[in-house]
Amino acid sequence: MTSVLPRLLRAAVAACVALLAASCSPSLPGSHGPSPAGVGPRTALAPASWSAQSPAGEIATWMRQGCRRPEGSRAACVERALTGLIDPAGIAKSMEVLDTLVATDQEVRRNAHALAHGLGISAYRSPETAAATFAGCTPSQMSGCYHGVIQGYFLAQVAQGKEIGTPQIDALCEPHRSSMFLFFQCAHGMGHGVMALHGHHVPMALETCDLATDDFIRGSCYGGVFMENIVNVTHPHHTAEGHAGTQGSGQHAAADPHAGHPAQAADAHAGHQAGSAGAHTAHGAAQAGMNHGEWKALDRNDFQYPCNAVAEKYRTSCYTMQTSAVLYFTQGNLGAAARACGEAPREYLDTCFSSLGRDITAYAAQNHQRSLEFCGLARGLAEGMGEVWCVAGVAVNFVNLAADPGEGMRFCGLVRDERGKMECYRSVGQTIASLDNTTSGRAAHCGRAEPAFVATCRRGAGIQPAGTD
Repeated sequence: MTSVLPRLLRAAVAACVALLAASCSPSLPGSHGPSPAGVGPRTALAPASWSAQSPAGEIATWMRQGCRRPEGSRAACVERALTGLIDPAGIAKSMEVLDTLVATDQEVRRNAHALAHGLGISAYRSPETAAATFAGCTPSQMSGCYHGVIQGYFLAQVAQGKEIGTPQIDALCEPHRSSMFLFFQCAHGMGHGVMALHGHHVPMALETCDLATDDFIRGSCYGGVFMENIVNVTHPHHTAEGHAGTQGSGQHAAADPHAGHPAQAADAHAGHQAGSAGAHTAHGAAQAGMNHGEWKALDRNDFQYPCNAVAEKYRTSCYTMQTSAVLYFTQGNLGAAARACGEAPREYLDTCFSSLGRDITAYAAQNHQRSLEFCGLARGLAEGMGEVWCVAGVAVNFVNLAADPGEGMRFCGLVRDERGKMECYRSVGQTIASLDNTTSGRAAHCGRAEPAFVATCRRGAGIQPAGTD
């Protein structure tokens, strides 16, 4: 059962890419870091009347009022103001204020994950304080703060010319091993970080993940690499590299040669530069080794890329994210994404269709019935299993989004196809196992399934041997 957990946790985090894409939110403009005074003249905010002990609502009101008519971008004003909270109030309070703004401000809500990611990067100070800063983050806004702190660590190492090897990789997440959730968020964030370390070169980033001696860290890191590969194209500079390390110093501006130039970066990383044409001319031949030359992030003419250009051991992690890339290039055409999954290698079909199910929940605005209908676009594909795997992916994501198995159960109750319903409850059971490590707790959750499928859920949760129902 433990081997299932990394896959389920990766799927939960991967949902953020679909939510970003479905919201059609732009990347944050003007993300050049806070002014030296934290919230200075660039934000046009009135002098602060709050203290570090003030309620989040009071600070959020001050920000809303001050950024109503900012000097420049309103989104950048909010971002700088939030970043300026970190030193006087701490990262936890900064995230609480962001959550308060998200509840009342549609523009902030659209950019919430990017803002949380930027806050995490900005909060990073040193390797010695990284663990405490990371633990101060909160899971809200799709855990962007956690990922940002880890990325801040790697950006700082790049800027300071420090070596990253197995000792550093192994030590980074060790303080969080006692919490499966935090341990995963750290290892996944490492994938985002090593992409920054290698200028978003996927093969080199994956090989850095391989420096970890822990299998769980390696697998979680792979997922972060492939997520960052997509998000860096769809939302360039979502990570606000210029924030990392000492606030206002600008010491990491050199970490990204395209910083502050989203159009240029999108072109360079989307694979349209003249020099990259040969980067994957032999996609299918890439088995044991990988390209260390110029790298193309995505290919609008090949929906199996980059999964077919990386070594086989990385491909499951790649296909866990691949439908998000297809949906980006097809402007949200779910049918096209389903057909792309149908063309994936047989051993990755279930992963790809489950990925589609996860993304569908975003395009269906988390509506259960619409999600089920959208999975119908996969009907008849993969020898009839496409829709079944899609349904399972939807169910798992509903559980993950709410951290509530009941959401998955309610969705499974709508499924009419017997095979689809069984796979739905089995997958919900697996997800329950990642949320509850007690037999009694898992059994209680599975007891909420339709009576005929309680045993199926229990088998998925690892508390009843197969073949006993």
